[in-house]
Amino acid sequence: MEQLRLLILPTRSATRLIARSPSGATLLKASLPSEPWHSQALPRFLEGLGSFAPLHAALVVPAREPSFATSLYPGWFTDVGGVNYDLQVIGSRRRDLLEWWGRRP
Repeated sequence: MEQLRLLILPTRSATRLIARSPSGATLLKASLPSEPWHSQALPRFLEGLGSFAPLHAALVVPAREPSFATSLYPGWFTDVGGVNYDLQVIGSRRRDLLEWWGRRP
């Protein structure tokens, strides 16, 4: 089964999610509230999505306003994944994003 790659992009107004297959096909695009109603919302979402296919997720920490990442997911610094997913924290520079997607800058 192909591994999904999910990019989590928190901003002041919303949290964008983009999932792609290894071939680069976009499988999911979503926009969620900037702050979840529950502190476990993101890990539970990742566990659920990872139940369908192996999931590699990246939480993007914006360089100018990193607090959006911490308000989205306060436990990010202790979470390296769960049974169904792994989680990585990356920077928001274009180079960081391209490397994470598996493309050379």
